[in-house]
Amino acid sequence: MLQRSSYVPDGHLLKVAALGYREVVADVLWLQVIQAMGDKYVSPETGRWIYHTLDVVTTLDPTFVRAYEAGAHALCTMVVMPEESNRLLEKGIRHNPREWRLPFLLGFNLYFELGDNQKAAEAMAMAARLPGAPEVIAQLAAKLLVSAKSPQQAVELLANIYENTSDENLKQVLDQRLREAIVERDLFLLEDAIGRFYAQHSQRPAGLEQLVQAGLLRELPQEPFGGQYHYNADTGAVRSTEVKERMRMTFRKRGQYH
Repeated sequence: MLQRSSYVPDGHLLKVAALGYREVVADVLWLQVIQAMGDKYVSPETGRWIYHTLDVVTTLDPTFVRAYEAGAHALCTMVVMPEESNRLLEKGIRHNPREWRLPFLLGFNLYFELGDNQKAAEAMAMAARLPGAPEVIAQLAAKLLVSAKSPQQAVELLANIYENTSDENLKQVLDQRLREAIVERDLFLLEDAIGRFYAQHSQRPAGLEQLVQAGLLRELPQEPFGGQYHYNADTGAVRSTEVKERMRMTFRKRGQYH
C-alpha cells in the first residue's frame, strides 16, 4: 500500500521538477488518489486533498482522461464538492476536446448537482456533437434545452445532428425527436403569445387565430406530426393532438450543498 503524500506541490512546479518523469509521477499520485477514494469514509479534508492531487495529476498528464472522469465522479459522490468536480471536468475538456464523456459528465453535474438546466443543456449539446457520443445524449440535451425554455436551440441541435449522420436507424430516431422538439417550440411560442394577449386585453383569446389577428404571431404553426394544436380558452392551455407527453426534464436535486 502506498503512503499517501500529505503535501503535494503545485502541479506546475512539479511539472518542471519531474522533467522526463511526469507521467510516472502522475501515475504514482493517481494510485494514491485511488487509495484515498477507496476509504470507507472520506472526510472533507481528504476530499480537498483528492481534488488538489487530481489537479496536479492532470497538470502533469493533461490527457489522462480516466483521472478526470473518475475524479469528478468521486468529488460528487464521496464528498460534496460539485464545484471542484466541474472545474476538473472543464480542465479536462480544454485539454481533451474530442472526448464526449467529459462534457457529458459536466452536464450531468450541472443538472443533478446544481440544477442549472441551461448550462447543463449546453454541456450535453457539446457532448452530443462529438464522435462516438450515444444518440441518447442528443435526446437529453434537447430535453434540457426545452426545460431551460430554449426549445429553438433543441430544434437546431437535433436538426444539425440529423443532417450530419449517415446512420439510417439513427436518422429515424432523430426525426421523431426533432418533431417532438418542434412541437415544444410551437407550444412555447403559442403560450407566450397567449400570455401577451392576456396582458394587453385582460382576457384570453377566444381562439388561436386571434393571436395572428392581434399581430402577436405572423401565422399559426403547423403541427409537425400532421395533427393539430388544440386550445382551451377556459384554461389557456395548448396541446398537440399527436404528442401525449411534454418533452421536459424535471429537476430533482440529489442533495443540499453549502
